[in-house]
Amino acid sequence: MGINYEGFYAVIVICIVLIAAIVCCVGLRMFRRRQRKNTRDEPISSNNLNEEWQQLRETTATSPEFRQELEQVIAWQTRHPPRSTEWFDVTTAPVVRERGVGAWTFIENENMTDTDNDSNAAVMDRTTILFCQGQGCVMTNLPIPMHQEFVYWEVKILQLGEHDRVAIGLGTKPYPCWRLPGWHRHSVAYHSHTGAVHASDPLVGRPYGPPYKEGDVIGVGYLCNTHTVFFTRNGKNLGKASIGFKFPVFPVVGAIGPCHVSVNFGQQDYLFAPANLREAALAPKQGSLPPPPAYGDVRNTIMLFGPSDDDNTMDTRHLDYSQQPHATFDPATAPPPPRYT
Repeated sequence: MGINYEGFYAVIVICIVLIAAIVCCVGLRMFRRRQRKNTRDEPISSNNLNEEWQQLRETTATSPEFRQELEQVIAWQTRHPPRSTEWFDVTTAPVVRERGVGAWTFIENENMTDTDNDSNAAVMDRTTILFCQGQGCVMTNLPIPMHQEFVYWEVKILQLGEHDRVAIGLGTKPYPCWRLPGWHRHSVAYHSHTGAVHASDPLVGRPYGPPYKEGDVIGVGYLCNTHTVFFTRNGKNLGKASIGFKFPVFPVVGAIGPCHVSVNFGQQDYLFAPANLREAALAPKQGSLPPPPAYGDVRNTIMLFGPSDDDNTMDTRHLDYSQQPHATFDPATAPPPPRYT
């Protein structure tokens, strides 16, 4: 009885092919791992800094200071968990009905205690923010409305140093005000120095858009039906940044180092034209509260002194100091001042 060598050779060939495939896969993984390591260890050159689409390199939390910061935030969010399920219709708030889009303002050092770090932000006139040395962020008093299909707002970068950093996005309250948005739970932000989007992650940001600088206008859009977040730069849509971001979110701006920004919630026209066409402002420009009367309006006089009587008009010429002659003061003829009794 003869031996079937064809089947034996076929089994050997299959085994050799499998071993070769395994060796190739292992070698390829080792090559990629070494390439990533070399990329992390490679110093950043000046050419890379000038590239608009610079990719964010991975970082490892090796420093004790960084680990201490993360532990501090984790402990803080354990005491103050994000209110990710507390929904309410902001359009029914009396302040929104009265003031319209003017109801939104930023709040400094919200939910902070004496043991917490302060933010480096100072709110100047409700929507203008000054950041000093250090790092931090500020959030609005009200969340974005969820009743409309499309919500949008913009930030004008008035001042930003070359080595400083801005982060603009959305987050759920409460949020540690001494940290940048996008670094911690239920927050997403577009960061200036790398153009990356961080979504609840302080270590790794996803390459997204070009870095931005002083003079740029950054927009934040939210599609309520699909819970999609996107950003714009100088009126250009950069594409989807996050999908399924389904939380009651607040506008948030953060910075590391001195910075000056101005925020437009819809009180002015947007640079991103579709937001104007779709009426994506947070609220109407004016609410039900009437504007104050202009200076010089006769109603101011009527409110204080009542209407004038044409039949019995009081002579007020002696009250008009602009028409009085300039008299000289003579101490000899002047009456003595009254005395207190």
